[in-house]
Parts: sequence; C-alpha cells; structure tokens
Amino acid sequence: MRSLPFYMDDLNGGFMKLEGILRVEKEKLYLEFQKTDAILETYKSDVKEIEIDISEISMMEYKKGLFSSKLTIHAKRAITFQDLPGNGLTERVLKVKKKHREIAASISSNINLALSERRLNELNGDDE
Repeated sequence: MRSLPFYMDDLNGGFMKLEGILRVEKEKLYLEFQKTDAILETYKSDVKEIEIDISEISMMEYKKGLFSSKLTIHAKRAITFQDLPGNGLTERVLKVKKKHREIAASISSNINLALSERRLNELNGDDE
C-alpha cells in the first residue's frame, strides 16, 4: 500500500504546522512527521515516527472536501495519540491534498475492513 502524505495546520493556534507520511504495514500504522512554525518556517523539529497497532483504532473516517480532504483516525484510548500532536483526545484529523484523495480513501476502507474482520473473529471466538 502506498504512503499517504498529510498535514495539520491548526496546531498551537495556527502558529505551528505538521507535515508527515502515514503508511500501513503488517497490522500497524506508522506516522512519520515533522513540526515547523507556520509563519516564518525557520524552526523545524526532528523527524519523529510513531507506531500504532490497528487494534488500538476504533475506526477511520474519510471526508472529501473541495480543495483538501480529511482522514480522521478514532482511537479506543487517549494514550494512543500521546506522542502525536493534535487537539482531540481520542482522534486526530489528518488533512490530505486533493491529489492524494484516492490513497486516503483506500487506506480508510482497508483499515475499516480489517477492523470489521477482527470484530467478527472476536464474536465467533476465533483467536488471531
């Protein structure tokens, strides 16, 4: 699956922005990101990577907008996003440029399908 470039431009009251890449590998989400100041862009943090197990995700929502789209990741627990900057306690909204819409929609549907299969297996009593 291809990597999804994303950004967040509403950190610290709009004074900071975050750019990153989301990729899915072996039942895990990997987010690599870097924070920069939104005004002069003189400050750049080191690139950080966080790993989130798919079992920590409750669902993903993809919403298509006119110029950019949003991929919202909903977590089961607040601790899931402790290392990823953002405003919500159990959700992060990743903004996606128009040219990357198909990748975002694909990731969202694949993750939601995997989560549904996992829940179905739990209901059936299968251990995976």
